[in-house]
Amino acid sequence: MSKALIIAKKEFTAVFKDRVLLLMVILFLAMSIVSAYVGSTTKNAELRAYGDIVVAAHAQGTEVPEAPLIYPLEILHNMTEYIVMIGAVLAFFLGFDSFSGEREGGTLHVIFTRPISRFEFIAGKLIGAGFMIGALLLAAFIFNLLLFAVCTGLFPNANEILRLVLFMITAFLYMIGFYMFSFLASINSRSRTFSFLVMMVAWICISFVIPQLAETQRNYEFAVNNIAGTIKQIPSDTAISKLIDWFSPAVEFKYIGDDLLQVHSESALMSAGTAFAKQIGRFLYILNMGVIPFCLSALTVKKEGVL
Repeated sequence: MSKALIIAKKEFTAVFKDRVLLLMVILFLAMSIVSAYVGSTTKNAELRAYGDIVVAAHAQGTEVPEAPLIYPLEILHNMTEYIVMIGAVLAFFLGFDSFSGEREGGTLHVIFTRPISRFEFIAGKLIGAGFMIGALLLAAFIFNLLLFAVCTGLFPNANEILRLVLFMITAFLYMIGFYMFSFLASINSRSRTFSFLVMMVAWICISFVIPQLAETQRNYEFAVNNIAGTIKQIPSDTAISKLIDWFSPAVEFKYIGDDLLQVHSESALMSAGTAFAKQIGRFLYILNMGVIPFCLSALTVKKEGVL
């Protein structure tokens, strides 16, 4: 395992030598911090608007409407979008040339002439990327926890902190999954450019095309119901749209994030464990995003032709 750690250290330090990757890291941290500010600004605007309505109701002698329900962690829900967008791109930037880059640079032959197994090589790459992604998410967690306290004037209770921890663990597995898919593409490609293009197409499909197909199905069902006279206020999920959603890890991650970050009122008051248990199927789906390509990578690297 010490050999794998040497590879991991090399992978981790390489990030700070690559300007594009370093820029992505800084952008990810900046946007994760901005998410707390944007969320708190939105909620403060809602409270100010409600205050104005109350003042107007008192002045006119009319009934005062109920106060809007605001859940503390909801101000951080924009983090889900930033992880889906920037976090996924950062992950495949880490992985798209992890293998093909070594092969094109001629260092792969040198590495395998030394007493290191191919499994140790893959494990080292994964550990290095895991340290990088874990460090980023830990920094984002700390910053957002502090911003949460500053913006709300409250410190999260144990249940809210556990919700954040479970969210960050899921985000870690989501990004590792993208890294491993990118690494697998890198193994099977003789060109860094080609593996990059493959991952870009995959990311676009996962983050945009598939969710839009599911949304189209919801809108179609909504239109059919209106024509038939079965009117609904908003488009709702159908069996087909749910099936389409399962082909997009981004959508499944958003569902988990929405429940853990108190976006939906029906799960906002649940304990962290109950809210997480509700999404355990989707969590296992995200987990397998990394496990399956890791196993495929290990099997592929054993073939003599990959060098």
